[in-house]
Amino acid sequence: MIAAVLGAAVQELVDSKLRMAAAAALGVCLLVVTMLAGLAAIVESRLQADRDIVDTIRGEIARSQALADGTDARITSLGHEMAAMVGSIGMKVDTMLLSELNSVKTIEGDRTVQLMLSTKEELRILDLLLEDGQWPDDAMDQSYQSSAFDVFRELLEQSESPISYKRIIQVAEPASSLSRARTPSLVKHCHDIIDLRQRRGSRVSLRVTRHRFPFKFIIIDQSAIVLQLQEYGGDPSDLRSWGEVLITDPGGQLVAVFRGIWEELVEDPSTRIVTLADLPKPGGSVAG
Repeated sequence: MIAAVLGAAVQELVDSKLRMAAAAALGVCLLVVTMLAGLAAIVESRLQADRDIVDTIRGEIARSQALADGTDARITSLGHEMAAMVGSIGMKVDTMLLSELNSVKTIEGDRTVQLMLSTKEELRILDLLLEDGQWPDDAMDQSYQSSAFDVFRELLEQSESPISYKRIIQVAEPASSLSRARTPSLVKHCHDIIDLRQRRGSRVSLRVTRHRFPFKFIIIDQSAIVLQLQEYGGDPSDLRSWGEVLITDPGGQLVAVFRGIWEELVEDPSTRIVTLADLPKPGGSVAG
């Protein structure tokens, strides 16, 4: 009986340990499975996030490509529209470089002068004189310049419908006016302008203003512009004519921009009327 009781107790003890071991093993297995499931969920979540990012990037690339294609199309369309607009308004551009300007020896062959001689109502010129009295147009043939001035004066005097002629010369010191001007053809022309003003009144004027723009322009009526560009020589103060851009602008859009510049200069506090006393005498000293 004692042996039977001990045997049963031992068997029960063994069964209990096995159940405990089995339970422990099961708990470990459940823990491992839970951890693996959690890890798998994390991995799947990251994969989904990566897939979402990739999809987003692809979508942005597609939208960017579509936008780029659309921008190219709009730029191309705008180019066609601008070309059509230029064609419809009849704007034309021509150029005359200094070498060509100096090769012209007749008024008939000078496209700039011919454009100026086509004036019907008014001619406005913004000119430039350097601090030392140099005129950038000195780079041109001065004997021919004098001839061109004479031809234009004849136009002003003989026109049945008097043409309004106004010139503003940019100078370093407006208070000194044109006393430093040393180009004979320009000085003579300024004397002619004042003479015309005395006979034609307000339709002719000559003014000086402070330096603001490193270029010269001519406004012809409401439909054309001559833009004279300058270049520096070896000395920073040496500025000379580089060439001229001749623009026919029937619509007047570009002319309006230069007329705005002109009006600003007229209203500038430094702008003043030139008198005969402000000018050097042709070939020398200031007129008295």
